[in-house]
Amino acid sequence: MSYGQGGPAWVPGGSNTPDWDALAADAERRRGRRRLMLIGGSVLAALTISTLVALAIVNQSDDERVGASGTPSATLPDASGLPSGSDDAEPSFEETTLPPLPQPREFISDADKDLAPFEADTFWAGDSMEIDGRAYARAATDSVTDCAGATSPDLGAVLAEHGCTALLRATYTGEGVAVTVGVAQFPTEEDAQAAREDAGGAGKYLLALTGGDAPSFCQLGGCRTTTNQVGRYTYFTIAGNSDGSPDSGDGTPAQQAARDGNDHAFASIIQRGEAQASASASALVEERRRSQEG
Repeated sequence: MSYGQGGPAWVPGGSNTPDWDALAADAERRRGRRRLMLIGGSVLAALTISTLVALAIVNQSDDERVGASGTPSATLPDASGLPSGSDDAEPSFEETTLPPLPQPREFISDADKDLAPFEADTFWAGDSMEIDGRAYARAATDSVTDCAGATSPDLGAVLAEHGCTALLRATYTGEGVAVTVGVAQFPTEEDAQAAREDAGGAGKYLLALTGGDAPSFCQLGGCRTTTNQVGRYTYFTIAGNSDGSPDSGDGTPAQQAARDGNDHAFASIIQRGEAQASASASALVEERRRSQEG
């Protein structure tokens, strides 16, 4: 039986009395080894804990600088706290965009803007009217300030009631037919709309403009008419056969001429608005250029 690794042995045949001094010395050696092991373990544990604490501090410091996604964390100073740019920053410039350009509809609807001359020679520009390949030659033009003088009595009364200030007419001929187109000007868009609404019905029509190169037509009835309105203008047509014979049926050349005259009147009114809008836009650009140069 052993009392410790490497310790003295007691065997049968030997002395029955143990060597107590040897046993005591052996026990003391064992206690010393245990103390050394405990001290070494404590030192190792302390070193391990110190290492873990140091790593935790390093990781914590890294987290404060850069977040998990690699982007700066919320602990960085806010952008508003950073110094502003230097006095050497590039200078800013005044906004140079132009105001909204005027639209043609503004001019043909507002008498304060619609200031272009309203005259037959300029309004009915060109010597012909062409709609979808159908060509008509201009044969006569005229203008009146007494609108009732160019219409039937019933239509004249309507125009006068709503304040018609002038009426322009033009007659076009082609392919055995003739059409007179008339455009009446009113003080406001509301006046023109009211005149358009009241102009319907029998006995309210534009008088055909004849004489000169224009044939005598629509004197015996059987003519095609239209009435329409845009802006402060109401416009009319009356069309018939050039030889003066009455027209009837559907899809006839006279009926088509009345529709073509209606489209031509509309296009001429819109062109009037476009010309004034373009001139106004050019004036705005020129005014801005001069202000910048100054």
